[in-house]
Amino acid sequence: MADEEKKYSWNALKFIQRTPCARESLMYGIVGGLTAGSLYFLKSRHIRRSCDLAVGSFALVAVAGWEACRYVKQKEKEELKKTVELLNQYSHEKSKDEPTRA
Repeated sequence: MADEEKKYSWNALKFIQRTPCARESLMYGIVGGLTAGSLYFLKSRHIRRSCDLAVGSFALVAVAGWEACRYVKQKEKEELKKTVELLNQYSHEKSKDEPTRA
């Protein structure tokens, strides 16, 4: 029983470390939420609204950061795939042009 619990336990830190863009988007979200909440509190002195704004800003900035990072990674992956295809095509053409050695 203990082995199964250990095997299927969910570790948030490992999940964040292994998931692409997770760390960056969470960091941007934390900074964005903290900044928005703090500035609103300094302006209005309403604790509840400031906390609501901080949580909302955190969520919005984290999701936006996640989507932006995933978009950039997808574009990089597509460019890498195109480059590999071009290199393969070039090496295939080059091997056709070379005479065979006897």
